[in-house]
Amino acid sequence: MARFFVDAAVSKAPYDQLFIYEVAGDARPAIGAPPAGYLGLWLEADSSFVFFDRPADEAMARILTAGPGLKLLDRHQLSYEQWQGGQALTPIVVDDLHIVPAWLDYDPPAGARLVRLDPGLVFGSGLHPTTAHCLELLHLRRQRGPLGRVLDLGCGTGILGLAAAAWGAQGVTAVDLNPLCVETTQANARRNGLALTAVEGPAQDFIHLPAQVVLSNLHWQVQELILADEAKLAHGPELILSGIMRGFAGPLEDRLGRLGYRVLQRREADFTWFTFWAAR
Repeated sequence: MARFFVDAAVSKAPYDQLFIYEVAGDARPAIGAPPAGYLGLWLEADSSFVFFDRPADEAMARILTAGPGLKLLDRHQLSYEQWQGGQALTPIVVDDLHIVPAWLDYDPPAGARLVRLDPGLVFGSGLHPTTAHCLELLHLRRQRGPLGRVLDLGCGTGILGLAAAAWGAQGVTAVDLNPLCVETTQANARRNGLALTAVEGPAQDFIHLPAQVVLSNLHWQVQELILADEAKLAHGPELILSGIMRGFAGPLEDRLGRLGYRVLQRREADFTWFTFWAAR
């Protein structure tokens, strides 16, 4: 079971206030040389969310001028903790694996595997129960034998793929539709010296890749697409699936059964979130 703890004296995030500019259109080509205080850009559907660590109205005016068709929709100001769901980031311990905020002054016990994680502007700190349950089930899977090749679909910060790599996976491919998630995962892999390939694209386009274990912490609509084509699962990977709300847990189990999978373990949190480990 994942354990969480915090020392408030040393757990302050590197960002305080976030100044977010919501823009219609893809603002990436218009950024150019990053302006002062620029933190990154979150692309979602047809909108861009441009992040700064300070007010940046002048910089945004230049970006909007440089990008034909771009239009400022709104401005937001949040604390970093608010952006991360109102939770202070804390160390997570799963057996011998210690996942800690990159800025934390932390001395792991002898023999521990340490992963320093900077979520940046991306969700996936490990504190949500779906992530915690994925880590727990991945650990149980690891106890049964080598993980082999691992596919992390909807990687976010890369936390699950990084855990797999730290636990000795032969190779990890991490996938996310959001380019900022891919950049964040790559940065976290470099920070920890872990071998991991991060690529941008829809999760369902990568399910066919050879892997012994597939990790997918995504909402039901995407899980449906991942499990839609039986031929893409012909290699029979074990599946650790999460992000499933109560109303979709039954349909997911039914779909797994039709694909020849049996559920080895399941987890539930807050009477809402479900996580499954399934194998053929």
